[in-house]
Amino acid sequence: MTGPEHYREGERLLAGTDVLADPEQGIEAHHVRPGRMDLLEAQTHFLAALVALHAAEKQPDSIKWQEATQ
Repeated sequence: MTGPEHYREGERLLAGTDVLADPEQGIEAHHVRPGRMDLLEAQTHFLAALVALHAAEKQPDSIKWQEATQ
């Protein structure tokens, strides 16, 4: 999962949606209040996105970071 994918997954979990809404594909979001585990999982995804962003900025040519964030 890439940094942006982690961020989108964190947003999805915070929003409490079963699926991300995509009107162009005819997908509607079904809202459910996020539970405690969803909040913890969202926080983990946001942290992973932050680490990926930081790594990409500090070591843009690092093959190991590119492999880890793909």
